[in-house]
Amino acid sequence: MNLDFHVSQVSIRRRGSKRTLSIGLLTVVGLLITISGLILLGGCTGTEETATATAPQPSAQPPTQSVTVTPTPTATATPLPTAWVEEVSGIVWVAYSPPEADPDKGVEASPESVREDLAVLRQAGFTGLVTYGLSGVLGRELPTLAQSQGFQGLIMGIWDPFNQEEIAAAEAAAELSMVLGFCVGNEGLQKRYEMPALSVVIQNLRETTGKPVATTEEIDDYSDEDLLQLGDWVFPNAHPYFHNQLDPDAAVRWTQATYDDFKRRTDRFVMFKEVGLPTAGDSEGRLSEANQERYYQELAKTDVQFVYFEAFDQPWKIHLPIEPHWGIFRSDRTPKLLGWRLMGEEPPPTPKPAFYVYQDADSPNNHYKSTGYIGDVGDIHINEVFEGNTHLGGTCIRVVYDAEGKGPNECPYSPPCRWAGVYWQEPPNNWGKDAVWEGRGFDLSGYNRLVFWARADKACTIEFKVGGINEPYGDSLVYPRGIHAKLSEDWQKFEIGLEGADLKHIMGGFVWVTNWDTNPDGVTFYLDDIRFERK
Repeated sequence: MNLDFHVSQVSIRRRGSKRTLSIGLLTVVGLLITISGLILLGGCTGTEETATATAPQPSAQPPTQSVTVTPTPTATATPLPTAWVEEVSGIVWVAYSPPEADPDKGVEASPESVREDLAVLRQAGFTGLVTYGLSGVLGRELPTLAQSQGFQGLIMGIWDPFNQEEIAAAEAAAELSMVLGFCVGNEGLQKRYEMPALSVVIQNLRETTGKPVATTEEIDDYSDEDLLQLGDWVFPNAHPYFHNQLDPDAAVRWTQATYDDFKRRTDRFVMFKEVGLPTAGDSEGRLSEANQERYYQELAKTDVQFVYFEAFDQPWKIHLPIEPHWGIFRSDRTPKLLGWRLMGEEPPPTPKPAFYVYQDADSPNNHYKSTGYIGDVGDIHINEVFEGNTHLGGTCIRVVYDAEGKGPNECPYSPPCRWAGVYWQEPPNNWGKDAVWEGRGFDLSGYNRLVFWARADKACTIEFKVGGINEPYGDSLVYPRGIHAKLSEDWQKFEIGLEGADLKHIMGGFVWVTNWDTNPDGVTFYLDDIRFERK
């Protein structure tokens, strides 16, 4: 439906009625009659002198020019048509900025990337887009791309009110019936522009496009009555997060109360342009995808008119830790929890968190202890707080193997053993020989691989394994899984596959082994970030 919005030259903000107008006219007529009577009583003699003496004298100024005074939009806006309000209210809106773009670096999204973005948003059930700028692809291609994807409405943003490229793009886009309005500026008053100049741009754009025009500021700025009346509808950003409302239910109550307050203060159409909760970036861990989902699910049950904020995470927004994390979808278009729900699909199972053998020397996430020395124990020197050239974090594990056969020697034959190694064990020093250890260790059944990072002072080969403590009460994984890893001077990631392995109770979580044949001159190598994962 093409609901062009035309400007009336008659003010709709007059507070008086026809009766007030009639009284005013009668007053003027009466005043004219009184003046005429005084002139007749005074006669014509001396009239010119009296007039000369009493009439105000023009001040010295340039010749008068014809000036068109452009009133503020609040003085010329006509009520929004009921059909327009109903159409906008029936659309499911989402704030859209292309995640591929980086305004700080001048990187613009490609039309193909925008097309893929819009396809994802349509799949999630969105039928309307709110944008922030009309430069480049957002001004040239977005309207037709949105139309081809089946969107029903566009409210197109103009970031810079004085940018002629954006203004021209708006005027061209206005030809499309799906363009329902424009929003000039976003949180820019007294920073990037002033209200009088913004008012003129809004007025002119309304006249040239025949569409409703609004602007956006932060919710608290609308205590200014002039801002509340600026434009054709009220379109503020209302973030519960910035009002310390992080619990989703409390955030919904705050949003509803704020909306009700606006409806009390104005009879104009109100729609919140930005609401929502980010999914990360809070140092206290109070933000999550689950909280974002609940907030929007509960808000959708209210009468609040709002735009989902925002479609995709924006990695370039780094001025606050939360800013990259407002998206319903990640920047690679993968859905967060709310995204899955909106698409009508069940989210995949939450990945199990990594189970660390070693994360950092003082990490509370560490499991197992390096207590299981085997072979030529005297040849082994381990430093688990080594700080030089780590892969991740502040420390790594440095292992020196001498290949000299020094004791004590833990092997079932006469020394030297000619090999050595170390198990990371749980419980420490547990070899599963006593019934007290039955079933001990960690249940790693939810994982299907062990990954770790390693390097060496020079190229070498080291054997790494999981499980294999083969005693009556030892590992459920009797025969170990392992690899022979070829280490270099650079950190490399290695993986031991555990698919199908019996991991119900693992005492020997990780072990390295080497020998004289493989490293006859000894070896120095380094380990870091050792963890079990589910691929």
